[in-house]
Amino acid sequence: MPRRDIRSLDRSLLVFCVAVLCLTVAYPAARLLVVAVFGWAHEALTHNPGRAAIINTAVMSFATVATSGMVGSALAFLLTRYTFPGRRILAGLAYMPFTLPPLVGVLSFYYLVGLDGLLPRFCEQRLGIGGLALRGPWAILLVHTYSFYVYFYAMIGAALETVDVSQLEAARTLGAGRCRVFFRVMLPMLKPALVGAALLTFMSSGASFSAPYIFGNRYPMLSVEIFHERTQFNDARAATLTVVLAALSLLGVLVFRSRRRAAGGASKGVRVPLRSRAGRTLATLAAVLCMAVILMPHLAILWLSFVDHRAWHTELVPTAFTWANYREIFTSAQNFAPIRNSLWMSALAAGACLLVALPAGYLIGRGRPGAAWVNLLVMIPWALPGTVTAMNLILAFNHPRFSLVGTVWLLPLAYFIRNVPLLTRISTAAVEPFDAALLEAGQTLGGSRWFCFRHIVLPLLVPAIAAGTALVFATCLGEFVSSILLYAPRNIPIAVQIDTMRRGAAGLGSAFAYSVLLMVLVAGTFVLSRRFTSRVF
Repeated sequence: MPRRDIRSLDRSLLVFCVAVLCLTVAYPAARLLVVAVFGWAHEALTHNPGRAAIINTAVMSFATVATSGMVGSALAFLLTRYTFPGRRILAGLAYMPFTLPPLVGVLSFYYLVGLDGLLPRFCEQRLGIGGLALRGPWAILLVHTYSFYVYFYAMIGAALETVDVSQLEAARTLGAGRCRVFFRVMLPMLKPALVGAALLTFMSSGASFSAPYIFGNRYPMLSVEIFHERTQFNDARAATLTVVLAALSLLGVLVFRSRRRAAGGASKGVRVPLRSRAGRTLATLAAVLCMAVILMPHLAILWLSFVDHRAWHTELVPTAFTWANYREIFTSAQNFAPIRNSLWMSALAAGACLLVALPAGYLIGRGRPGAAWVNLLVMIPWALPGTVTAMNLILAFNHPRFSLVGTVWLLPLAYFIRNVPLLTRISTAAVEPFDAALLEAGQTLGGSRWFCFRHIVLPLLVPAIAAGTALVFATCLGEFVSSILLYAPRNIPIAVQIDTMRRGAAGLGSAFAYSVLLMVLVAGTFVLSRRFTSRVF
């Protein structure tokens, strides 16, 4: 392609990306800031529950970083450095919390350890020990730890795989003890991974909505308090708290940013087998216990989806089971509508993300003019919680002449905004290593532009792009925090339907059935994406 055509293409892609991102990202964020500044509700910050929500959100975010860091790092160290029976199975199951949509996971924990939980019922009826039901901050912290330890597990595990073992052995040879080697040699190597996982955990905890929404009636947090203010039409207070939540999220970026690059690993660490019989036995038992804990929320939701909740009152274990919970969903057009709504909105958002992320990833990955501005615009939603995104859209598109509030289009727009940074980063990672000389060589050998694009570019880029699009689609299916603020009666998604059904005992079984279907849809999306990306174009 002539250089003039390339420059023209770059300019066209730049104008397209900047125009879309300014309209959907920059304008709503600026609109919220203007509304919040000119209508600043100081009393929302100085009086409860707003003041308590700010403190609780900050405390919970730092506590979640601590607990998730301990659990995830310990699991990563155990599975990366040692071999024992059951290690491979546990290493795969450790990612299972990622397959559990936020609301479904919180709902499962509520019926495991909450006020109506199976474990508190067992302790009270069989052991005579009451008052063990978790609620408030302890329940929220438990759910957050289960949901977010995977960040530490994945990032620390990847870092441990590339640790240069020779440096550790050299330090031990020079007389350093195990603790000194860990803190002076190992920890500096792991610091970038620790900081990155801590940042993701801090931002995810601050943006969490489902756990505080269900467990935090007496423990207000910012995401839920913004929702309450919005539903009571206190837009000034909601906008003020939204700005504070965004500032708290950006504070996490400042606190947990890394100024040090990871040290390069010269060799891959070798796992050490546990030689003692007692050590292998204890490790195996610990692995089985971890597997049970990881799978318990999934199995609980599946089991409860077959329970006749109309006949389950005070019994410890339900005795009446039925297929009616699923039958009601598939035999009623009204009950099936949330599934259809989630599917088309998620597909629309994933397609829109692909349409913007591909040119944005190309501009950023190839370092084209204006790429820095595109990168800045596209990463703004990454640092903003879902509640902030929802409030941005409500305030930006609620003009009498052009209003999207109350329509079916605002929710897929929120899905697009929340996920376009993810797919852009994946697209950038796929474009950066691409060698343009391959395309030039194909054209030199007589191939047309379309032939070269079809047989050279697509096979290299499609696997990563398809996997990223599938990830966006699955994330949109389980989205709840933006959905509950933006949905309209005509496009109720699955997550909102689950929340509606669980409020009444008559619909509790259907809520669990919806939850199982949501888990199946999310898991099926990943399976299909893997089969699709394995094909060669």
